[in-house]
Amino acid sequence: MDNTPSFLSHVRGVELLPGENVAAFLDAERGLTVEPTPAGRLLAATNRRVISVMEEGPTRVVQMFGADTVTAVSVRNDPRRGLSWKQWGTLLVGGVVAYLLLAYWLVDRLPDVIIPVINLHAMAAVLMVLIVLLAWIIWRSLTDAGGNLVRIDGWNWSVEVPCTADNADLIAFAGILLRLRPVPGPGPEQTRLREIGAA
Repeated sequence: MDNTPSFLSHVRGVELLPGENVAAFLDAERGLTVEPTPAGRLLAATNRRVISVMEEGPTRVVQMFGADTVTAVSVRNDPRRGLSWKQWGTLLVGGVVAYLLLAYWLVDRLPDVIIPVINLHAMAAVLMVLIVLLAWIIWRSLTDAGGNLVRIDGWNWSVEVPCTADNADLIAFAGILLRLRPVPGPGPEQTRLREIGAA
């Protein structure tokens, strides 16, 4: 445990307790930092507490937990997936084929309602918008999955912090946090560090 006196008396407005020293700061975007960052999501590991502060616009959420109640720390690293050129091509061709088939089939069976400025059948325009929207939803679902995450579990609490910081910083912070805990005696519940990688 780091017994070096801290020059800080507050962490984002949270007053430190007597004898409390900060061991590490983890900014969700920048990673491990020497001092607390002024905004965004911040985790602070001290010899007494785990302090989580989230500031986003007018919203400010502060959570504090006893360091000796930490039971597990999980670090997830799931890189964001992208689409290959074959997947992009398949998506584009499928959208064009679906548009042509549905548009021409429906145009012959529905009354003529032509949009004057672009001279396009109204149903064909609606189908075009729906197919573009569907393609956007598919693209978001394929490319927005993943990301880094730190999850700290306690006896009856847990906190999750999505991060864009480097995975090595997240693991280092988890190690620092676990070293701050008193050494547990023999028993069924042991503090553990898990790293969950991408499947």
